[in-house]
Amino acid sequence: MPQRIHVQASIVSSARPEEVYSLLVNSATYPLWSMIRYYESLRSGREGLHDVGARRLFRTNAITVMREEVTDVAPNQRIGYTLLSGFPLLDYQAKTTLEKIASGTRIVWESSFCPKYPLTAWYWRGLMAWVLRKLVKSLSEAAANPELRLKILALAQGKTTMWKSALKNSPDAVLTRNKSS
Repeated sequence: MPQRIHVQASIVSSARPEEVYSLLVNSATYPLWSMIRYYESLRSGREGLHDVGARRLFRTNAITVMREEVTDVAPNQRIGYTLLSGFPLLDYQAKTTLEKIASGTRIVWESSFCPKYPLTAWYWRGLMAWVLRKLVKSLSEAAANPELRLKILALAQGKTTMWKSALKNSPDAVLTRNKSS
């Protein structure tokens, strides 16, 4: 049996749990606040587009395509998912937990998996630790910026696909560029 690896990253955000959760639960927002370049809904969840059972596709570049299934949704508390394909990792499980604290929200993103090829464990441990650190940081920053958060949510509302470029090509961004010209 391959070695199971556990990776975790956490950060404290000044945003309230419901503000962080609003971005976390809506998969269409991910390209607008993270390193994800593209999102596509493959299947809606039991009670909505992003609910338990939802399947989603994420691209980070021209080569890397991940397919995931949402496995747990607890409003303002946590989101869980499993990786169906995209990396040579077996039984990849992840969850993001939101804890209300006096200064805002503690965001904890953790994952566990078994590398398909055992001699690559060191690589996947390091890469996934780096990815989770970037995810909690960018989620925290987007949630804590009310103007950006609301703009992201408006752009992603009801969308089944989203490109990273949508944020810089939104009408607000075009108006801002035109004013400074």
